[in-house]
Amino acid sequence: MLSRSPLPPGLGVEIDRAARLADEGRVLVGGSPPRAVRLTPGQVSALIRWLSRAVPRDAGEGLFARDLIRAGLAHPRPLPLAPGDTVEVAVVGRAGPAALGATLDHLAEYRHGPRTVVVGASGADAWTARRHGARVVPGPAGGAGALAEALRACSAEFVALVEAGTRPAPGWLETALGHFADPDVAAVVPRVLADRSACLGHAQMTVASVAARRAGADRGADPAPVLPWGHALPRQERPGSANEHTDPLRPVPVMVLRRSAAGLDPDLGAAAGLDLLWRLAEQGWSVRYEPRSRVWAPPTTDLGAYLRACFTSGAVAGPLASRRDGRAAGPALSWAGAAGLALAFAGRPGAALLAGALGGAAVTGALVAGARTPLPEAARLAGLDLAHTVRAGTHAVRTAWWPLAAAAAVGGAVLRRRGPGAAGGSADPRPPAGGRRSPGRRGFSGRADRIALAAGAALVVPHVAAWHRGRGAALAGPVTWTALGMAGDAARSLGTWWGVARSGSPAPLVPRLVPPAAVGTASRERSGPAPGGRGPKEDSTADVSRA
Repeated sequence: MLSRSPLPPGLGVEIDRAARLADEGRVLVGGSPPRAVRLTPGQVSALIRWLSRAVPRDAGEGLFARDLIRAGLAHPRPLPLAPGDTVEVAVVGRAGPAALGATLDHLAEYRHGPRTVVVGASGADAWTARRHGARVVPGPAGGAGALAEALRACSAEFVALVEAGTRPAPGWLETALGHFADPDVAAVVPRVLADRSACLGHAQMTVASVAARRAGADRGADPAPVLPWGHALPRQERPGSANEHTDPLRPVPVMVLRRSAAGLDPDLGAAAGLDLLWRLAEQGWSVRYEPRSRVWAPPTTDLGAYLRACFTSGAVAGPLASRRDGRAAGPALSWAGAAGLALAFAGRPGAALLAGALGGAAVTGALVAGARTPLPEAARLAGLDLAHTVRAGTHAVRTAWWPLAAAAAVGGAVLRRRGPGAAGGSADPRPPAGGRRSPGRRGFSGRADRIALAAGAALVVPHVAAWHRGRGAALAGPVTWTALGMAGDAARSLGTWWGVARSGSPAPLVPRLVPPAAVGTASRERSGPAPGGRGPKEDSTADVSRA
Protein backbone atom coordinates (compact mmCIF):
# COMPACT_ATOMS: atom_id res chain seq x y z
CA MET A 1 0.00 0.00 0.00
CA LEU A 2 1.23 3.49 -0.82
CA SER A 3 1.70 6.66 1.19
CA ARG A 4 -1.32 8.47 2.56
CA SER A 5 -1.32 11.32 0.03
CA PRO A 6 0.63 12.29 -3.09
CA LEU A 7 2.83 15.33 -3.30
CA PRO A 8 0.60 18.35 -4.15
CA PRO A 9 0.59 19.49 -7.79
CA GLY A 10 3.19 22.13 -8.64
CA LEU A 11 5.82 21.00 -6.15
CA GLY A 12 9.01 19.85 -7.81
CA VAL A 13 11.35 17.11 -6.66
CA GLU A 14 15.14 17.02 -6.46
CA ILE A 15 17.17 13.91 -5.72
CA ASP A 16 19.38 14.08 -2.63
CA ARG A 17 22.98 14.96 -3.49
CA ALA A 18 24.29 11.84 -1.77
CA ALA A 19 21.92 9.52 -3.69
CA ARG A 20 22.81 8.04 -7.05
CA LEU A 21 21.53 5.60 -9.63
CA ALA A 22 23.19 2.21 -10.08
CA ASP A 23 22.71 -0.87 -12.25
CA GLU A 24 22.15 1.22 -15.39
CA GLY A 25 19.66 3.46 -13.62
CA ARG A 26 17.46 0.69 -12.22
CA VAL A 27 18.49 1.02 -8.55
CA LEU A 28 18.49 4.21 -6.46
CA VAL A 29 20.90 4.10 -3.52
CA GLY A 30 21.53 6.61 -0.74
CA GLY A 31 20.32 7.62 2.68
CA SER A 32 21.84 7.11 6.11
CA PRO A 33 21.84 4.24 7.05
CA PRO A 34 22.18 3.25 3.40
CA ARG A 35 19.16 1.98 1.52
CA ALA A 36 18.62 0.74 -2.01
CA VAL A 37 15.42 0.88 -4.04
CA ARG A 38 14.88 -1.04 -7.27
CA LEU A 39 12.90 1.11 -9.72
CA THR A 40 10.39 0.24 -12.40
CA PRO A 41 10.90 1.65 -15.92
CA GLY A 42 8.18 4.24 -15.27
CA GLN A 43 9.90 5.41 -12.10
CA VAL A 44 13.22 5.70 -13.92
CA SER A 45 11.53 7.85 -16.54
CA ALA A 46 10.00 10.05 -13.83
CA LEU A 47 13.37 10.51 -12.13
CA ILE A 48 14.99 11.56 -15.40
CA ARG A 49 12.28 14.17 -15.99
CA TRP A 50 12.58 15.45 -12.42
CA LEU A 51 16.32 15.91 -12.90
CA SER A 52 15.34 18.29 -15.71
CA ARG A 53 13.25 20.29 -13.20
CA ALA A 54 9.92 18.81 -14.32
CA VAL A 55 7.22 18.23 -11.69
CA PRO A 56 5.23 15.04 -11.02
CA ARG A 57 2.53 14.89 -13.68
CA ASP A 58 -0.09 12.71 -11.98
CA ALA A 59 -1.13 11.22 -8.63
CA GLY A 60 0.96 8.10 -9.18
CA GLU A 61 4.13 10.11 -9.63
CA GLY A 62 3.09 12.29 -6.71
CA LEU A 63 2.90 9.20 -4.49
CA PHE A 64 6.29 8.03 -5.74
CA ALA A 65 7.76 11.47 -5.02
CA ARG A 66 6.26 11.46 -1.53
CA ASP A 67 7.82 8.05 -0.84
CA LEU A 68 11.26 9.16 -2.00
CA ILE A 69 11.07 12.28 0.18
CA ARG A 70 10.07 10.26 3.23
CA ALA A 71 12.86 7.79 2.48
CA GLY A 72 15.41 10.64 2.56
CA LEU A 73 16.33 10.02 -1.09
CA ALA A 74 14.73 13.22 -2.45
CA HIS A 75 13.56 16.66 -1.33
CA PRO A 76 10.68 18.91 -2.40
CA ARG A 77 11.55 21.85 -4.65
CA PRO A 78 8.79 24.41 -4.14
CA LEU A 79 7.85 27.33 -6.35
CA PRO A 80 8.14 30.73 -4.62
CA LEU A 81 4.87 31.96 -3.15
CA ALA A 82 4.25 35.70 -2.85
CA PRO A 83 3.47 36.78 0.73
CA GLY A 84 0.14 38.41 1.42
CA ASP A 85 -2.37 38.79 4.22
CA THR A 86 -1.79 35.18 5.25
CA VAL A 87 1.70 35.99 6.62
CA GLU A 88 2.98 38.07 9.53
CA VAL A 89 6.63 38.71 10.39
CA ALA A 90 7.51 38.93 14.10
CA VAL A 91 10.88 40.44 15.05
CA VAL A 92 12.25 39.49 18.48
CA GLY A 93 15.47 40.02 20.41
CA ARG A 94 17.63 42.79 21.80
CA ALA A 95 19.84 44.24 19.09
CA GLY A 96 19.73 48.02 19.50
CA PRO A 97 17.99 50.66 17.34
CA ALA A 98 20.53 50.50 14.49
CA ALA A 99 20.42 46.71 14.12
CA LEU A 100 16.63 46.61 14.52
CA GLY A 101 16.26 49.35 11.91
CA ALA A 102 18.48 47.41 9.48
CA THR A 103 16.33 44.31 9.90
CA LEU A 104 13.12 46.26 9.36
CA ASP A 105 14.62 48.03 6.33
CA HIS A 106 15.39 44.72 4.66
CA LEU A 107 11.99 43.31 5.55
CA ALA A 108 10.33 46.36 3.98
CA GLU A 109 12.52 46.14 0.88
CA TYR A 110 11.83 42.47 0.13
CA ARG A 111 8.25 42.01 1.33
CA HIS A 112 5.00 42.12 -0.61
CA GLY A 113 2.37 42.85 1.99
CA PRO A 114 2.93 40.94 5.27
CA ARG A 115 2.44 42.86 8.48
CA THR A 116 5.40 43.25 10.85
CA VAL A 117 5.29 42.92 14.65
CA VAL A 118 8.13 43.82 17.02
CA VAL A 119 7.95 42.19 20.45
CA GLY A 120 9.23 43.79 23.64
CA ALA A 121 10.67 46.96 22.10
CA SER A 122 10.92 50.00 24.37
CA GLY A 123 12.52 53.43 24.24
CA ALA A 124 14.60 53.99 21.11
CA ASP A 125 13.83 50.50 19.84
CA ALA A 126 10.08 51.15 19.99
CA TRP A 127 10.50 54.50 18.23
CA THR A 128 12.53 52.81 15.47
CA ALA A 129 9.90 50.07 15.06
CA ARG A 130 7.02 52.55 14.79
CA ARG A 131 8.98 54.71 12.35
CA HIS A 132 9.21 51.66 10.08
CA GLY A 133 5.45 51.04 10.35
CA ALA A 134 5.73 47.98 12.60
CA ARG A 135 3.30 47.19 15.41
CA VAL A 136 4.97 47.09 18.84
CA VAL A 137 3.74 44.38 21.21
CA PRO A 138 4.62 44.47 24.92
CA GLY A 139 6.48 41.52 26.33
CA PRO A 140 9.99 40.20 26.90
CA ALA A 141 12.55 41.74 24.57
CA GLY A 142 14.22 38.44 23.75
CA GLY A 143 14.47 34.75 24.46
CA ALA A 144 11.80 32.08 24.46
CA GLY A 145 9.29 34.37 26.17
CA ALA A 146 9.45 36.79 23.25
CA LEU A 147 8.90 33.96 20.76
CA ALA A 148 5.86 32.74 22.67
CA GLU A 149 4.45 36.27 22.86
CA ALA A 150 5.02 36.73 19.12
CA LEU A 151 2.96 33.63 18.34
CA ARG A 152 0.18 34.88 20.61
CA ALA A 153 0.21 38.36 19.06
CA CYS A 154 -0.03 37.18 15.43
CA SER A 155 -3.28 36.06 13.84
CA ALA A 156 -2.17 35.20 10.29
CA GLU A 157 -2.04 31.64 8.98
CA PHE A 158 1.77 31.73 8.78
CA VAL A 159 4.21 33.49 11.07
CA ALA A 160 7.87 34.22 10.35
CA LEU A 161 9.92 34.58 13.55
CA VAL A 162 12.99 36.71 12.85
CA GLU A 163 15.74 37.63 15.28
CA ALA A 164 16.52 41.35 15.41
CA GLY A 165 19.84 42.19 13.76
CA THR A 166 19.50 39.62 10.97
CA ARG A 167 19.37 40.71 7.33
CA PRO A 168 16.93 38.75 5.14
CA ALA A 169 18.06 38.22 1.55
CA PRO A 170 15.83 38.84 -1.48
CA GLY A 171 13.18 36.16 -1.90
CA TRP A 172 13.80 34.53 1.47
CA LEU A 173 10.15 34.57 2.54
CA GLU A 174 8.71 33.66 -0.87
CA THR A 175 10.98 30.59 -1.08
CA ALA A 176 10.10 29.42 2.43
CA LEU A 177 6.37 29.94 1.90
CA GLY A 178 6.46 27.73 -1.20
CA HIS A 179 6.83 24.67 1.03
CA PHE A 180 3.45 25.34 2.65
CA ALA A 181 1.71 24.36 -0.57
CA ASP A 182 2.15 20.91 0.98
CA PRO A 183 -0.43 20.66 3.81
CA ASP A 184 1.89 18.30 5.71
CA VAL A 185 4.53 21.02 6.20
CA ALA A 186 4.35 22.84 9.54
CA ALA A 187 7.66 24.75 9.61
CA VAL A 188 10.51 25.85 7.36
CA VAL A 189 13.99 26.80 8.56
CA PRO A 190 15.92 29.15 6.23
CA ARG A 191 19.69 29.06 5.88
CA VAL A 192 21.39 31.56 8.22
CA LEU A 193 24.82 32.75 7.03
CA ALA A 194 27.33 34.88 8.91
CA ASP A 195 27.38 38.44 7.58
CA ARG A 196 31.03 39.39 7.07
CA SER A 197 30.41 42.53 5.02
CA ALA A 198 31.54 44.83 7.85
CA CYS A 199 35.19 45.82 8.16
CA LEU A 200 36.77 43.66 10.87
CA GLY A 201 40.29 43.19 12.14
CA HIS A 202 42.26 40.04 11.41
CA ALA A 203 41.70 38.60 14.89
CA GLN A 204 37.95 39.25 14.67
CA MET A 205 37.72 37.69 11.23
CA THR A 206 39.64 34.65 12.47
CA VAL A 207 37.21 34.10 15.35
CA ALA A 208 34.26 34.79 13.04
CA SER A 209 35.36 32.17 10.50
CA VAL A 210 35.80 29.50 13.18
CA ALA A 211 32.61 30.46 15.04
CA ALA A 212 30.54 30.35 11.85
CA ARG A 213 31.51 26.74 11.32
CA ARG A 214 31.60 25.55 14.93
CA ALA A 215 28.76 27.48 16.62
CA GLY A 216 26.86 29.32 13.90
CA ALA A 217 23.31 28.72 12.73
CA ASP A 218 24.28 27.61 9.20
CA ARG A 219 23.00 24.08 8.52
CA GLY A 220 24.76 23.72 5.19
CA ALA A 221 24.01 23.95 1.49
CA ASP A 222 21.77 20.89 1.13
CA PRO A 223 18.00 20.74 1.75
CA ALA A 224 16.95 18.27 4.42
CA PRO A 225 14.19 17.41 6.89
CA VAL A 226 14.65 18.78 10.40
CA LEU A 227 14.62 15.70 12.67
CA PRO A 228 14.99 15.31 16.45
CA TRP A 229 18.70 14.80 17.17
CA GLY A 230 19.09 14.23 13.43
CA HIS A 231 17.68 10.72 13.91
CA ALA A 232 15.20 9.07 11.58
CA LEU A 233 11.50 8.90 12.43
CA PRO A 234 8.96 6.20 11.47
CA ARG A 235 7.64 8.32 8.60
CA GLN A 236 10.80 10.27 7.72
CA GLU A 237 14.20 8.70 7.12
CA ARG A 238 17.48 10.56 7.05
CA PRO A 239 19.11 11.66 3.78
CA GLY A 240 22.70 10.79 2.98
CA SER A 241 25.60 12.45 4.76
CA ALA A 242 26.51 14.88 1.96
CA ASN A 243 26.63 17.81 4.36
CA GLU A 244 28.96 16.57 7.06
CA HIS A 245 29.04 19.74 9.19
CA THR A 246 25.28 19.81 9.76
CA ASP A 247 24.61 19.80 13.50
CA PRO A 248 21.05 19.18 14.81
CA LEU A 249 21.70 21.38 17.87
CA ARG A 250 22.52 24.51 15.90
CA PRO A 251 20.47 27.58 16.95
CA VAL A 252 17.42 28.64 14.93
CA PRO A 253 17.28 32.47 14.78
CA VAL A 254 14.75 32.47 11.91
CA MET A 255 11.86 30.11 11.15
CA VAL A 256 8.54 30.24 9.34
CA LEU A 257 5.65 28.41 11.04
CA ARG A 258 2.10 27.31 10.37
CA ARG A 259 0.58 29.15 13.33
CA SER A 260 -2.21 26.64 13.97
CA ALA A 261 0.36 23.89 14.58
CA ALA A 262 2.90 25.88 16.60
CA GLY A 263 3.00 25.90 20.36
CA LEU A 264 6.14 27.06 22.13
CA ASP A 265 7.18 26.40 25.74
CA PRO A 266 9.00 29.47 27.10
CA ASP A 267 10.28 27.53 30.13
CA LEU A 268 12.86 25.78 27.93
CA GLY A 269 14.84 28.97 27.32
CA ALA A 270 17.45 28.58 24.58
CA ALA A 271 16.10 25.12 23.72
CA ALA A 272 12.53 26.33 23.04
CA GLY A 273 12.92 26.87 19.29
CA LEU A 274 14.47 23.47 18.66
CA ASP A 275 11.93 21.80 20.92
CA LEU A 276 9.10 23.35 18.90
CA LEU A 277 10.50 22.07 15.59
CA TRP A 278 11.26 18.61 16.97
CA ARG A 279 7.82 18.23 18.55
CA LEU A 280 6.20 19.08 15.22
CA ALA A 281 8.30 16.40 13.52
CA GLU A 282 7.46 13.87 16.24
CA GLN A 283 3.75 14.62 15.82
CA GLY A 284 3.92 13.65 12.15
CA TRP A 285 4.34 17.07 10.55
CA SER A 286 7.02 17.75 7.98
CA VAL A 287 9.67 20.30 9.01
CA ARG A 288 11.97 21.36 6.20
CA TYR A 289 15.37 23.03 6.05
CA GLU A 290 15.50 25.22 2.92
CA PRO A 291 18.99 26.55 2.03
CA ARG A 292 17.66 28.60 -0.92
CA SER A 293 15.88 30.84 1.60
CA ARG A 294 18.74 32.89 3.03
CA VAL A 295 19.17 35.24 5.95
CA TRP A 296 22.39 36.95 7.04
CA ALA A 297 23.21 37.20 10.75
CA PRO A 298 25.82 39.31 12.55
CA PRO A 299 29.09 37.35 12.93
CA THR A 300 30.54 36.26 16.26
CA THR A 301 33.83 38.15 16.51
CA ASP A 302 34.61 37.89 20.23
CA LEU A 303 36.31 34.83 21.70
CA GLY A 304 34.13 34.92 24.82
CA ALA A 305 30.93 35.09 22.75
CA TYR A 306 32.15 32.16 20.64
CA LEU A 307 32.81 30.00 23.70
CA ARG A 308 29.45 30.96 25.23
CA ALA A 309 27.70 29.96 22.00
CA CYS A 310 29.45 26.58 22.05
CA PHE A 311 28.52 26.11 25.72
CA THR A 312 24.87 26.92 24.98
CA SER A 313 24.78 24.47 22.06
CA GLY A 314 25.77 21.70 24.45
CA ALA A 315 23.64 22.87 27.37
CA VAL A 316 20.34 22.64 25.44
CA ALA A 317 20.80 18.89 24.90
CA GLY A 318 19.89 17.93 28.47
CA PRO A 319 16.54 19.77 28.62
CA LEU A 320 15.63 18.54 25.13
CA ALA A 321 16.36 14.94 26.17
CA SER A 322 14.43 15.34 29.42
CA ARG A 323 11.35 16.42 27.45
CA ARG A 324 11.65 13.23 25.39
CA ASP A 325 11.71 10.77 28.31
CA GLY A 326 15.48 10.40 28.15
CA ARG A 327 15.60 8.55 24.84
CA ALA A 328 19.12 8.02 23.43
CA ALA A 329 20.22 11.31 21.93
CA GLY A 330 23.83 10.68 20.96
CA PRO A 331 24.97 9.87 17.42
CA ALA A 332 23.06 7.26 15.42
CA LEU A 333 25.47 4.33 15.02
CA SER A 334 25.13 0.79 13.75
CA TRP A 335 26.01 -2.03 16.13
CA ALA A 336 29.19 -2.78 14.18
CA GLY A 337 30.15 0.90 14.07
CA ALA A 338 29.61 1.37 17.79
CA ALA A 339 31.62 -1.77 18.56
CA GLY A 340 34.44 -0.68 16.27
CA LEU A 341 34.68 2.77 17.82
CA ALA A 342 34.59 1.33 21.34
CA LEU A 343 37.40 -1.10 20.48
CA ALA A 344 39.46 1.65 18.85
CA PHE A 345 39.23 3.86 21.92
CA ALA A 346 40.01 0.83 24.10
CA GLY A 347 43.37 0.49 22.38
CA ARG A 348 42.49 -2.48 20.18
CA PRO A 349 42.80 -1.19 16.59
CA GLY A 350 42.94 -4.67 15.05
CA ALA A 351 39.66 -5.71 16.60
CA ALA A 352 38.15 -2.34 15.64
CA LEU A 353 39.11 -2.85 12.00
CA LEU A 354 37.62 -6.34 12.10
CA ALA A 355 34.33 -5.04 13.52
CA GLY A 356 34.20 -2.32 10.86
CA ALA A 357 34.93 -4.84 8.12
CA LEU A 358 32.20 -7.18 9.35
CA GLY A 359 29.71 -4.32 9.54
CA GLY A 360 30.62 -3.16 6.04
CA ALA A 361 30.28 -6.70 4.73
CA ALA A 362 26.80 -6.98 6.32
CA VAL A 363 25.66 -3.71 4.71
CA THR A 364 27.10 -4.76 1.35
CA GLY A 365 25.43 -8.17 1.53
CA ALA A 366 22.06 -6.67 2.45
CA LEU A 367 22.17 -4.18 -0.43
CA VAL A 368 23.23 -6.83 -2.94
CA ALA A 369 20.72 -9.45 -1.80
CA GLY A 370 17.74 -7.16 -1.20
CA ALA A 371 17.66 -4.86 -4.23
CA ARG A 372 20.25 -6.64 -6.41
CA THR A 373 22.55 -3.64 -6.11
CA PRO A 374 25.79 -4.12 -8.08
CA LEU A 375 28.58 -5.24 -5.77
CA PRO A 376 30.94 -2.27 -6.45
CA GLU A 377 28.17 0.24 -5.73
CA ALA A 378 27.09 -1.62 -2.58
CA ALA A 379 30.69 -1.72 -1.34
CA ARG A 380 31.10 2.00 -2.06
CA LEU A 381 27.93 2.81 -0.11
CA ALA A 382 29.05 0.62 2.79
CA GLY A 383 32.41 2.38 2.86
CA LEU A 384 30.75 5.81 2.92
CA ASP A 385 28.50 4.65 5.74
CA LEU A 386 31.51 3.42 7.70
CA ALA A 387 33.29 6.76 7.19
CA HIS A 388 30.17 8.60 8.33
CA THR A 389 30.04 6.39 11.44
CA VAL A 390 33.65 7.28 12.27
CA ARG A 391 32.95 11.00 11.83
CA ALA A 392 29.79 10.83 13.94
CA GLY A 393 31.57 8.89 16.67
CA THR A 394 34.57 11.20 16.83
CA HIS A 395 32.23 14.21 16.84
CA ALA A 396 30.51 12.77 19.92
CA VAL A 397 33.89 12.16 21.57
CA ARG A 398 34.92 15.77 20.91
CA THR A 399 31.67 17.44 21.93
CA ALA A 400 30.32 15.17 24.68
CA TRP A 401 33.12 13.00 26.03
CA TRP A 402 35.82 15.66 25.69
CA PRO A 403 37.01 15.49 29.35
CA LEU A 404 37.71 11.76 29.15
CA ALA A 405 39.33 12.00 25.72
CA ALA A 406 41.53 14.89 26.81
CA ALA A 407 42.52 13.06 30.01
CA ALA A 408 43.45 9.95 27.99
CA ALA A 409 45.50 11.94 25.49
CA VAL A 410 47.32 14.01 28.13
CA GLY A 411 47.81 11.03 30.42
CA GLY A 412 49.36 9.01 27.62
CA ALA A 413 51.69 11.86 26.70
CA VAL A 414 52.79 12.26 30.34
CA LEU A 415 53.47 8.56 30.74
CA ARG A 416 55.49 8.46 27.54
CA ARG A 417 57.50 11.51 28.63
CA ARG A 418 58.29 9.90 31.97
CA GLY A 419 59.53 6.80 30.21
CA PRO A 420 58.32 3.24 29.72
CA GLY A 421 58.77 2.37 33.36
CA ALA A 422 56.15 4.90 34.39
CA ALA A 423 53.45 3.11 32.46
CA GLY A 424 54.21 -0.07 34.33
CA GLY A 425 54.28 1.67 37.68
CA SER A 426 58.06 1.79 38.24
CA ALA A 427 60.35 4.82 38.05
CA ASP A 428 63.39 2.65 37.34
CA PRO A 429 63.93 2.57 33.54
CA ARG A 430 66.35 -0.37 33.78
CA PRO A 431 65.01 -3.72 32.61
CA PRO A 432 64.78 -6.52 35.15
CA ALA A 433 67.40 -9.23 35.49
CA GLY A 434 67.84 -11.17 32.28
CA GLY A 435 67.48 -8.01 30.10
CA ARG A 436 63.80 -8.53 29.21
CA ARG A 437 60.74 -6.61 30.35
CA SER A 438 57.64 -8.24 31.66
CA PRO A 439 55.19 -8.98 28.82
CA GLY A 440 52.36 -7.60 30.95
CA ARG A 441 54.21 -4.33 31.42
CA ARG A 442 54.92 -4.02 27.68
CA GLY A 443 51.28 -4.79 26.88
CA PHE A 444 49.99 -2.21 29.35
CA SER A 445 52.31 0.47 28.00
CA GLY A 446 51.45 -0.30 24.39
CA ARG A 447 47.71 -0.22 25.01
CA ALA A 448 48.00 3.07 26.92
CA ASP A 449 49.88 4.53 23.96
CA ARG A 450 47.20 3.35 21.54
CA ILE A 451 44.40 4.76 23.69
CA ALA A 452 46.20 8.10 23.93
CA LEU A 453 46.82 8.11 20.18
CA ALA A 454 43.15 7.36 19.37
CA ALA A 455 41.92 10.03 21.80
CA GLY A 456 44.36 12.63 20.54
CA ALA A 457 43.49 11.90 16.92
CA ALA A 458 39.76 12.26 17.67
CA LEU A 459 40.39 15.66 19.27
CA VAL A 460 42.77 17.09 16.67
CA VAL A 461 42.48 15.43 13.25
CA PRO A 462 38.87 16.56 12.45
CA HIS A 463 39.87 20.21 12.90
CA VAL A 464 42.97 19.84 10.74
CA ALA A 465 40.87 18.14 8.07
CA ALA A 466 38.23 20.89 8.27
CA TRP A 467 40.92 23.54 7.87
CA HIS A 468 42.33 21.72 4.85
CA ARG A 469 38.92 21.45 3.18
CA GLY A 470 38.11 25.12 3.74
CA ARG A 471 41.58 26.64 3.69
CA GLY A 472 40.53 29.03 0.94
CA ALA A 473 37.97 30.62 3.30
CA ALA A 474 39.85 30.08 6.56
CA LEU A 475 41.60 33.24 7.71
CA ALA A 476 43.81 31.41 10.19
CA GLY A 477 46.63 28.91 9.99
CA PRO A 478 46.06 25.27 10.91
CA VAL A 479 47.43 25.71 14.44
CA THR A 480 45.19 28.68 15.30
CA TRP A 481 42.18 27.06 13.62
CA THR A 482 42.70 23.80 15.51
CA ALA A 483 43.28 25.55 18.84
CA LEU A 484 40.07 27.58 18.50
CA GLY A 485 38.16 24.51 17.39
CA MET A 486 39.39 22.46 20.36
CA ALA A 487 38.49 25.31 22.72
CA GLY A 488 34.97 25.31 21.27
CA ASP A 489 34.78 21.53 21.73
CA ALA A 490 35.75 21.87 25.37
CA ALA A 491 33.13 24.59 25.94
CA ARG A 492 30.43 22.55 24.24
CA SER A 493 31.31 19.45 26.24
CA LEU A 494 31.14 21.41 29.48
CA GLY A 495 27.75 22.71 28.38
CA THR A 496 26.59 19.17 27.63
CA TRP A 497 27.56 17.91 31.08
CA TRP A 498 26.00 21.00 32.67
CA GLY A 499 22.74 20.34 30.84
CA VAL A 500 22.86 16.66 31.82
CA ALA A 501 23.39 17.59 35.48
CA ARG A 502 20.51 20.11 35.46
CA SER A 503 18.03 17.92 33.60
CA GLY A 504 19.00 14.60 35.17
CA SER A 505 18.96 12.92 31.74
CA PRO A 506 22.18 11.25 30.51
CA ALA A 507 20.65 10.70 27.05
CA PRO A 508 22.95 13.22 25.25
CA LEU A 509 25.90 11.00 26.22
CA VAL A 510 24.36 7.74 24.96
CA PRO A 511 24.55 6.75 21.26
CA ARG A 512 21.48 5.46 19.46
CA LEU A 513 21.96 2.07 17.79
CA VAL A 514 20.25 1.70 14.42
CA PRO A 515 19.87 -1.10 11.85
CA PRO A 516 22.75 -1.23 9.37
CA ALA A 517 20.77 -0.93 6.13
CA ALA A 518 17.29 -0.73 4.63
CA VAL A 519 16.65 -2.42 1.32
CA GLY A 520 13.85 -1.88 -1.15
CA THR A 521 11.55 0.14 1.09
CA ALA A 522 10.92 3.77 1.84
CA SER A 523 9.34 5.19 5.00
CA ARG A 524 6.72 3.24 6.91
CA GLU A 525 3.42 4.82 7.82
CA ARG A 526 1.95 3.91 11.18
CA SER A 527 -1.66 4.12 12.15
CA GLY A 528 -2.56 7.05 14.35
CA PRO A 529 -3.73 10.65 14.15
CA ALA A 530 -2.62 12.67 11.17
CA PRO A 531 -0.73 15.94 11.63
CA GLY A 532 -2.77 18.44 13.54
CA GLY A 533 -5.48 15.90 14.30
CA ARG A 534 -6.80 15.94 10.74
CA GLY A 535 -8.07 12.36 10.83
CA PRO A 536 -6.43 8.94 10.88
CA LYS A 537 -3.55 7.94 8.68
CA GLU A 538 -3.59 4.80 6.64
CA ASP A 539 -1.73 1.90 8.17
CA SER A 540 0.57 1.23 5.28
CA THR A 541 4.09 0.49 4.20
CA ALA A 542 5.35 2.58 1.35
CA ASP A 543 7.40 0.33 -0.91
CA VAL A 544 9.07 2.53 -3.48
CA SER A 545 9.95 -0.40 -5.67
CA ARG A 546 6.22 -1.01 -6.20
CA ALA A 547 5.05 2.63 -6.22
